Amino acid sequence: MTSQTKIISICNSKGGVGKSVVTLMTATAVAEQKNKKVLILDCDSQATIYELAEHEKEMYPDDEPLVEVEALSPRRVNTFLKRFADDYDLIFIDIPRMTDKKADNPTVMLLYNCDGILVPVIGSDVDVLATTEFLSVIQECRDFKQEMKEDFTAYGFINRRNLRKSNQEAEATLKKAGLKMFSNSLSDLRIFTSPSVFQSPLQTAEGQRRFEDFYREFCRKFKV
Repeated sequence: MTSQTKIISICNSKGGVGKSVVTLMTATAVAEQKNKKVLILDCDSQATIYELAEHEKEMYPDDEPLVEVEALSPRRVNTFLKRFADDYDLIFIDIPRMTDKKADNPTVMLLYNCDGILVPVIGSDVDVLATTEFLSVIQECRDFKQEMKEDFTAYGFINRRNLRKSNQEAEATLKKAGLKMFSNSLSDLRIFTSPSVFQSPLQTAEGQRRFEDFYREFCRKFKV
């Protein structure tokens, strides 16, 4: 794999935080806006992104999707990356919920392939607690990357921002725990309920209003 290929995961140890949707929307935006060749590796057993992509390809057989999607078990990712990573500018790894955070767990080991991790957080006590515990896994990745003399970037952001007070408390808690946070967040909006491999959210006026600032901050922070 060359240094030109960047690998990022939008992930959290807790499920239900919107990681797959944000992954797909960010990936299609990068592909469309920057003319990058982008791949999503769907390693979740539910294969949400992969099944959506296959369904859409059946619906639009004459069109080309903005991003490619492959479904892989976590144990196969390293071999896949060694062989095919150079074919892409940017790879997103969609990682399943982590029930076991030990360093030798195949799901946790996926993170060691990443140049960056972006953590979606819902502003509730349960989600903040789970995310705080997840920070130890991120720190292990950071330490490993430093040993390898490789760059590593980690940020969090508030997803489905609704209740102002709980979100402010969540941000404050995570910053205190050592996680840098995006200045932009994402609201619980209708446009985020129907992502597509054929269309970037930035191709619509509403998507530009609701997603562009987040997207641009993503590109700056992760040097995409």
